[in-house]
Amino acid sequence: MLFYSMDEIFNNITKLGWAVIASVITLLAYIILEKFKSRRSLFSFTKTFNPIGTSINDNFFGNIKILYNDDRIVQHLNFVSLKIKNSSNSDFEDIVLKCWVDTNSNIFSANAFHDQYLTFIELEKNYETNRKQRMAEIDAYNLTREPDQPEPRQITENYNYILKNISWNIPVWNRGDSVTFNFLIENTLGEAPLLMHPIEKKSVKLIEGKSAEELNTEKGKGALLYGYLIYIVSVTIILSQSAIGKSDVIVFGIIGGLYLWIGLFIYQIVGYVKSFFN
Repeated sequence: MLFYSMDEIFNNITKLGWAVIASVITLLAYIILEKFKSRRSLFSFTKTFNPIGTSINDNFFGNIKILYNDDRIVQHLNFVSLKIKNSSNSDFEDIVLKCWVDTNSNIFSANAFHDQYLTFIELEKNYETNRKQRMAEIDAYNLTREPDQPEPRQITENYNYILKNISWNIPVWNRGDSVTFNFLIENTLGEAPLLMHPIEKKSVKLIEGKSAEELNTEKGKGALLYGYLIYIVSVTIILSQSAIGKSDVIVFGIIGGLYLWIGLFIYQIVGYVKSFFN
């Protein structure tokens, strides 16, 4: 029966074995961070503005008018898409999203739906009840209004409430799921509207995300950088030895062939740790 000393055992472990051990340790750290992150609630959003048209009076090109519902002339009309993703490690119920625009903008219409289930999101109950009540007051006033009389303050406030605010209730928002909110917004100054959209939920943090193109570009650069660094460090360690063994050549070949994948893995871990501390 052969017995090996501790020194002999360590000497027989190849550098590839140490790389495997390091990977396992990194994976364990990843799992621990995942467990800690479940205590926090991080949501991310992306927002796109697509101008539909602008009313102008120009001596050279002529006059251009943008009409809404065939009768209302609007200065500047925008289609705004807001996508919010539950990036946390938790599922949520009864999330309320309240949206409003600046004083120079009006929300003409809006809808919301689950991206995964393609089901529409209902308006928040209190907001919907209040909205219907204010619309009934406006309709009643319009039936009896006098053309020469100024508009009552309450009616003006009702219009502002309806045109500048909207609230949804998302009954279930699972981890990894996203919801898209679409708006048709007018801006009277011909500018991009200012749309606010906080999530009113304890311990929930909403941060701005990046587009898919930006994420792919950063991922490629990060994988290349980290992989190249690992490759350089490994080669330096191997060449610094007085005697290069067969296992060193194997490690050199494996890292040379997989350094991009190794870099991508490290990039993902670093990105996860950074998002944990956001």
